[in-house]
Amino acid sequence: MKRALVIRHSAAETLAANFTSVLRSENFELEPLNIFDDAPGYRSFQAPPLEDISLIIALGGPMSANHDYPALRVEREYLGNAMAAGKPVMGICLGAQIMAQALGGKVEPTGGYQFGLTRLLITEEGAADPVFGKIGVPLAPTLHGDRFSTPKDAVKLAEGYMLCRDGTYRRIDMAFRYNDSYAFQFEPQLTLEELKVWNKEFPEDYELMGDRFDSREESARNLREFAKFAPHHEAQMRKMLLAFFAERGLAIGIIIPSSSVSLPIIVGGQTWKRFDITIRTSRRLVLHTAEPCVPEIFFSSRAAPPGARRLKAKT
Repeated sequence: MKRALVIRHSAAETLAANFTSVLRSENFELEPLNIFDDAPGYRSFQAPPLEDISLIIALGGPMSANHDYPALRVEREYLGNAMAAGKPVMGICLGAQIMAQALGGKVEPTGGYQFGLTRLLITEEGAADPVFGKIGVPLAPTLHGDRFSTPKDAVKLAEGYMLCRDGTYRRIDMAFRYNDSYAFQFEPQLTLEELKVWNKEFPEDYELMGDRFDSREESARNLREFAKFAPHHEAQMRKMLLAFFAERGLAIGIIIPSSSVSLPIIVGGQTWKRFDITIRTSRRLVLHTAEPCVPEIFFSSRAAPPGARRLKAKT
């Protein structure tokens, strides 16, 4: 069983239903590490050994990455060691900022505050990235006042603009990749149901946007706009998460050696399913199925497996 460590800094900020369902469908055992259990001192960070973990997801939280809490110091070292060891890490909001610090980047206030949808200015590298490139509509929900700088050895995937309290705009980094790990200064896991919780739990966050904004109007606008965008957001972020698993060998599916031919493929599980695909790239191909485990794959021109050439699946 694959194990995903989910680092949580706030009781109201969860992995949410969209990402949770994808992880469970990919046979991950979810192991929460709730830093907020030790609030307000945040002294404890009792993480399992890295060799026992397949994936780390570090979520957001109310504190700054610059706060000198003992738990954050240990978490920074833990994420740094994980990335150095090639362990896939996905950092979201505060988690992304701690990742950036672990890699030598800086975290600082933006001069403003975002709580709502914002446009992502995806870089050329971000558009070409096999994971981040799954974001077709460059719009994402945000909840933050600090920003990170993309570390020296990382690849910047997206930027954005922050409307500061003095009325000026500031261009900020919004996403980067470091080897097998990704950091997002937005909320890819967010669902509409989770935003409804945030609106109740964090009403004062809208006030942090400054006097140019009416907090009640912004709260209602954020909920109204995201209600329309949520289906698109959840769909493209699911694709991105599945691509993240596939690129790191964490997906349930079939790993097919690359070739340049068109083949009908029959996948066996509870039932037989046929897929007509063309493999053109030098990358491996992963087929995702509804079955929790797919034992074999058949290359065949017929609709049944007898006589087909078979390859063992990587599950």
